[in-house]
Amino acid sequence: MKPVAIKALKKRMLNTAESREAYEDADRELRVLEALHAMREKAKLSKVELAERLDIAPSAITRLEKNPLGASLKTLERYARACGASWHFDIVYK
Repeated sequence: MKPVAIKALKKRMLNTAESREAYEDADRELRVLEALHAMREKAKLSKVELAERLDIAPSAITRLEKNPLGASLKTLERYARACGASWHFDIVYK
């Protein structure tokens, strides 16, 4: 089997609007997940400590970090404030 370059493979796999949308959704989720982890890490908080600050169960932090796109903006803002941070959202037109 002949090796395939990543760029060529990506082009082949993202050949439909549906596949591109799924890729963009996954990329967006990864960026939010990375932001959540970065905030918690910078604040030097464990999941238990963060949960105590938010007055929620530690399992809720785990669920949020596993599915960040399912969270409300209010929840994301509370998470950020508890870490001593804030969210800023940009709107980009295509």
